Amino acid sequence: MKGLPPKTLPLRVAVQGDFAFVESLSSHAEKMILSPVETSLEISARVTQADVLVIDVSTNGEVGLQTIRQLTYERPVLALVAVGQALDAIRAGARGAIRRDSKPAAIAAAIESLHQGISVIDPSALTNVAANKPASGLVVSGEDVPTRSAENETLTKRENEVLVLMAEGLSNKEIAGKLTISEHTAKFHVNSILQKMNAQKRVEAVVRAAKQGLINL
Repeated sequence: MKGLPPKTLPLRVAVQGDFAFVESLSSHAEKMILSPVETSLEISARVTQADVLVIDVSTNGEVGLQTIRQLTYERPVLALVAVGQALDAIRAGARGAIRRDSKPAAIAAAIESLHQGISVIDPSALTNVAANKPASGLVVSGEDVPTRSAENETLTKRENEVLVLMAEGLSNKEIAGKLTISEHTAKFHVNSILQKMNAQKRVEAVVRAAKQGLINL
């Protein structure tokens, strides 16, 4: 299959987790080639040319988070987490976070979403969020969005609109197109939201807002 466009190839996934987990996931990942990580996630990802990296943070806590922080292989990372670990995983650099005890089909769907550029956060893995909510692709409803940020600074109506589109994974250019504004203006609004939410990354701003009950995932 040499020379074929990447989209025609099976999705390559490096998975750092126990054998039983990899085996259960493989039965729901028909379009994926799963490569269990035995030593270094970084090395395994490079050797297999992984499209997505999966790491179980729920069982090794800070060690798993540190592994994510130290990665230089630039592909999206899905962290398997316990309740309360999702935000830490996003801060460490993961693009998505889903409960480790989620059904294999849900985890496989999250992997595919990350590969498509969609950030995935499991609301039940966030502190003080109802545990019975399903995993979400960070699609935030535009209804009933409060106008106060985590730092108690007022978000403008336009910033609320931008926040919703940020949560959908849209780029500054795509946000500009949706709202019929310039890309420069969209970037300005995004930076303002990050500052008001005291966040360094777009995904962190959305997760922080959800964690504090400011938006609904």
